[in-house]
Amino acid sequence: MVQAINMGLIEQALQGFTIPPQPQILQHIQKQLSSQDPDLNRIAALIALDIGTAGFTLKVVNSAFFGLKNKITSIEQACRYLGLNRVIMLARSVLLRFTLEDGRQDAFNQKLWNNALHTANIAMTLAKQLNFSQHVQDDCYSLGLFRNAGMALISQQRNDYAAIMQQGLQQQQHYSEIEEPRFHTSHEVLGYLIAESWGLSDMLCNVIAYHHSTPLILATENPAEQQRFALLKIAEYFSGESRQLFAVHQDPEWQSQQSAILDVLELEPLQLPELAELLHRQDLHTIYSV
Repeated sequence: MVQAINMGLIEQALQGFTIPPQPQILQHIQKQLSSQDPDLNRIAALIALDIGTAGFTLKVVNSAFFGLKNKITSIEQACRYLGLNRVIMLARSVLLRFTLEDGRQDAFNQKLWNNALHTANIAMTLAKQLNFSQHVQDDCYSLGLFRNAGMALISQQRNDYAAIMQQGLQQQQHYSEIEEPRFHTSHEVLGYLIAESWGLSDMLCNVIAYHHSTPLILATENPAEQQRFALLKIAEYFSGESRQLFAVHQDPEWQSQQSAILDVLELEPLQLPELAELLHRQDLHTIYSV
């Protein structure tokens, strides 16, 4: 596992920002999961209480990515078909978006969450194509949704966030080199704090905290952490994150770290178009289809 986050840096990064607390619905679900005999029906009922969350969760469950033959019509049914943990993961991601969007309809916010969902679906599908377990697939989905949540917090306070990031990235600056001097925080640290507050595992919190620090992640001796990181970075690359969010067509981070990231999964650069083609067959567009 990578080195612990410096608490002094966290205090500095939090100045002027409030980490949204885990919604009560998730707290109640966590209480149920911590009991000796979790009640699936009770947990399903808790999710179903929030009509918006339940509706959006069912929409995701019935999407092509899960490949269910029959339409799922209730949260309880979803829990039985997909498993309790997977449905909770989906509900958590829906609540995250609802909480951080807070009714905002600006262009950057919409692009941010559209890209988050797209990257999450790509990461989950890549994990499946590469024969990783369902648990790894679910972790990849959560990483895709949560990794840039810190951007949502910064852009809530700074309408010029996207423009400043675009200028810095065009000059091939690192994300933290742009964010820290101008906003006195970074989306990685804020994302880590959100993920921790919302109950993600220590491993996923670490990947989020260092998802733009490839050498640090790859210097660890935690293969599971590295695998999830590598799947996330390939998904970001395939989704064209910098292009979608900031209209920057070059990705110096991927160009400089591509070999090290692919080595984690024992992949070759020539295999990327093949993986992209598999994604295209599942209606997941990538930079190869632009």
